[in-house]
Amino acid sequence: MTKRSRDSIASSSHSDLPGRQASYDVDGVGSQEDAEGSALKKARSFMATLACDICRSRKTRCDEDRPKCGYCRTMNLECTYQAPRATKKDQSMSVAINAIRRLESKIEDLTAAVNTSRASHPAPPPPLAQLVDPRSPPSTFSQPSPTSYVPGFTSALPHFDRPSGHDLAMSPQTIATPGKSPFSPTEVQGQITLSFSQHRVAIWPAVKHVLPTEFTTARAGLPQDYIVEMETQREPLPIHIDRPYGTFPDSWLMSLPQSVVKGLADAYFAVFHRITPVLDKFFFYSSTLGMALENEFGYDIESCIVLIVLALGCLAVRAHEEGDFALPTRSITSGRGFVRPEWYELTADEPPGLKFINEARRRFGFLMCQNDLQAGQFYMLSTSYYAQILRPLDSWTTVNRAALCCTSILSRTETVEFDQWEGDMFSRLFWNTLMYETVITQELDLLPHSGLLEHEPDVPLPKFTSCPRPKTSIAGLLTDEDDSFFNFHFLAQAAHRIILTRVKQSIYYFAERESYPSAGLTSEMHHQLEEWRVNLPPSLQFSDDESVDDSPSPAHVIAKAMLRSRYLVAKFHIGRPFLYKALHAPAFTNDAEYNEVREGLRGGMFWPTTMGLCAQMLSALPLKFGWCCQCFGQVLLFHAVARSPDQKLRDTLPAGWQDWLEVMMTLIENCGRDSPGIATDADLLRLL
Repeated sequence: MTKRSRDSIASSSHSDLPGRQASYDVDGVGSQEDAEGSALKKARSFMATLACDICRSRKTRCDEDRPKCGYCRTMNLECTYQAPRATKKDQSMSVAINAIRRLESKIEDLTAAVNTSRASHPAPPPPLAQLVDPRSPPSTFSQPSPTSYVPGFTSALPHFDRPSGHDLAMSPQTIATPGKSPFSPTEVQGQITLSFSQHRVAIWPAVKHVLPTEFTTARAGLPQDYIVEMETQREPLPIHIDRPYGTFPDSWLMSLPQSVVKGLADAYFAVFHRITPVLDKFFFYSSTLGMALENEFGYDIESCIVLIVLALGCLAVRAHEEGDFALPTRSITSGRGFVRPEWYELTADEPPGLKFINEARRRFGFLMCQNDLQAGQFYMLSTSYYAQILRPLDSWTTVNRAALCCTSILSRTETVEFDQWEGDMFSRLFWNTLMYETVITQELDLLPHSGLLEHEPDVPLPKFTSCPRPKTSIAGLLTDEDDSFFNFHFLAQAAHRIILTRVKQSIYYFAERESYPSAGLTSEMHHQLEEWRVNLPPSLQFSDDESVDDSPSPAHVIAKAMLRSRYLVAKFHIGRPFLYKALHAPAFTNDAEYNEVREGLRGGMFWPTTMGLCAQMLSALPLKFGWCCQCFGQVLLFHAVARSPDQKLRDTLPAGWQDWLEVMMTLIENCGRDSPGIATDADLLRLL
């Protein structure tokens, strides 16, 4: 099957394409392209940005169809196109991707060095040394080969055909696929696998032994997976629509002033789009919004996407208010600080945006069987909304449906042009979906996985290819100089997710024996994390005492806080298996492992995402449920260490840990107002 053109993707998985768009100008006025035109050309609403050579010489409009445009196909002429010139953004993205590739190469070299070092010792080498084949070529981080993964390949291939350690770390076996991980330590008698879930800390035998009886009794009275039980039984989201006074139920959306639609959409793109870049900003304004207005917010996918964007926009407005940031505007303004717009009352639902998401849910009911790209975008936007209002089970449901859309597209399509804008949009949806599903299912490990991880090697990280656009005023106005900054943040966090997965599969095991987990594997995890940090682009570098409170917008605050917090979280999780060992088998814990505990506890403190402006702007804090779960486990672990009879373990407590407990309790209690599961966590922790 040949590679798909833009039109073929449009027909099968993505109707959100420039062949059928209605434009939306900067003042919010929708318009439709004149339907009259030559029979030889498709109806278009913008000038060709890359006309073929013949149309360029004739100075006529070209429909840019491939491999031949309409005119050349009709006249039976040879149709050729000039190679597009790289834009500034393309060049910047190329620099970032090259930096990531250099990081991957260094990790490969490090793996080989560890392998060589271990081979020189008389002790039997761990499984990683057996699996890393020096003849395997280093894989590129940004473009893994679609043929690099075959289910069951670890045992089926001979040794010399096995992929490198890095390829194995990128495979679906890293998280969800049953069976032994290729990075697992050699199985020994009595070995157990440790859960990544912080809620499981409460049932660690040593933790139950040292914590107060009041806590252990209250915890024993709850189901083992009480978070899932409570969130499943909570009342569904209200279905009423509190429309503006004096409007009619079926037409109130069309009566909204243009300033409302533009203001809420701008707020969404200023906050949530930068954190979860599922849509294309230019295409939303030039096509999706215009189609929704043309259809008068009917029962179509464009209207559903616009409505969920407006719902998230209400949360974004609330975040600007919580952080006292001025709302985004395209006009030059003086001063700083939040000022309520005249349409502020439209955002005053509880939760904010309820009226818009209910309108979206009502319309999407007739589209629920769609599994194309736009349906996946709608589901992922819904996931963001449910995550922000702390409905984790609802967010898991919609992220699973977004994953179904992704797997459906991949299953029915032999080739996706990831170098083209349409394919890159699919890549963005895929990685946003995969990253959120990983977080929610690692914490609530009772929830089943969608199977999306099986396709991870087939989908490269997005390059954030620009949507084809005309040379008009709106094209320039919708260009954000910060785009590359936030794109780099997204790519860096995707790389970090892979490293954290390696930590999980490498050292999350326990057995009562000396030097277990392997000190060599642990050292390698530290090196990979440090390589990730030092190879970040200069604009993303952070220091240990960096403040985010002087950032120019909520999105900047969150982006800067997320990178440093993820780094600290990884440091903590590297030390967590050794903390389990020190609590349960101190006689087999050596000084180096106690030091790992000390470093892990230090990394588990003062995460920027849980304090300061991030904790103040809860309406925009991403992965809010995940951070609360992390803090719940942290409070238990610090209390367990402080009450341990092992003096060497108590000595690992870092200075200021009690102040840190207060910070975490504040976050849990604040978020408990919106989630019965988190409220139960807060009640349990008060018993300590």
